[in-house]
Amino acid sequence: MMVTIRKCTMEDVPQVAELSEMWAKEAVTFAYPASNTDKIAQRIGDYFWIAEKHGRVIGYTHGAIQTSQYSVFPNNALFLEIYEVYVHPEYRADGVGHQLVDKIISEAELHGVAHALVGSSNLDWKRSVGFYERHGFKMWYVQMYR
Repeated sequence: MMVTIRKCTMEDVPQVAELSEMWAKEAVTFAYPASNTDKIAQRIGDYFWIAEKHGRVIGYTHGAIQTSQYSVFPNNALFLEIYEVYVHPEYRADGVGHQLVDKIISEAELHGVAHALVGSSNLDWKRSVGFYERHGFKMWYVQMYR
């Protein structure tokens, strides 16, 4: 059975919250807690998409349209900021994350938004960079710690 990519609804919120908890337990990022159902419900809109298979939510992405003050984009240009992309570990090799990113970007483009930005605090940052480079993203900013 194929994966369906569609907009998140209120009925999906409990399953998205379960995935957010799974993500937090993986401990692959710094300083970001799981999102609860209230926080997820507040984000539902044009830029919150889920991947569904066999009636279960197996992945999600969400973001928002922002107005640029960054030098990498024209001043005051609109851009999509992607906040999260998460796919259940059992489905990561199936291209679900790529389908979600393609969908959220194409939704922004349908609304005339030509630019996108994503940041990551993933410990496996090289893999994250490679993932986003396959969608045309380029490195702009690096922040490091020790």
